[in-house]
Amino acid sequence: MVIRKKDAGSSKSTAATTQHRTAGNSRPAANKANAASLKVERKIVRRKSGEHRRSEILEVARDLIFNEGFSNFTIREVAGRVGISEAAIYRHFASKEELLLALLESMFTPWREAISQLVKDELPFARKLEELCQLHLHHLLNERLNPVLFLSEAVNPQNERVLATMRYNLGFLADSVAAIVTAAKKHRQISQGISSDALVAMVLGLMQTSVIRWTLQGSSDGLLEDSARNMVELARTVMIQEVKR
Repeated sequence: MVIRKKDAGSSKSTAATTQHRTAGNSRPAANKANAASLKVERKIVRRKSGEHRRSEILEVARDLIFNEGFSNFTIREVAGRVGISEAAIYRHFASKEELLLALLESMFTPWREAISQLVKDELPFARKLEELCQLHLHHLLNERLNPVLFLSEAVNPQNERVLATMRYNLGFLADSVAAIVTAAKKHRQISQGISSDALVAMVLGLMQTSVIRWTLQGSSDGLLEDSARNMVELARTVMIQEVKR
């Protein structure tokens, strides 16, 4: 009987020891898993923080150019307004030019996407031109980007990449208007005899006139409404009128 009790106690002791060792051995694996998870979480936080900081820098740069002109747009001034060092700016943008190009791209990307969708929409010619005009001007107003003021200060022959960006987006707008005109001719909404190039030039001219007016007035009051109305009148003058029977 004594021997049996000793064996039972020994078995319990051995089982407890084994269980303790097993638990002890599992701790390093659990710690490694927790450490890996924490590392991933920290990377996500850093990435989000970096993206937030980049967006903040772009917003401050936009405000600075709009309110005080391009001549006051410097890395030092942007850094001071964000509340970080100049070196911190350069961690996100290699140069002042890179910051400017990123700012332009952040402005023009949603503009191009919206215009591309409008070109695809099945709308009457006059309605499509009206919406194009409103979309274009509304975007410029929202982004606080007056092309006339911007081009007069920011663009110079030595800044080829900025010039190329502006030329590309102007070309995109011209191509979009041309696509709208081509579709209108295809659906016999406007006369085949009308020069597509001339009509595109007139549409672009109306929109540019609106921007010049914005510049001279120093205000955008009534800009969208008047520009859209003029665009509709232009469209109606070239549309084929149905003959009443």
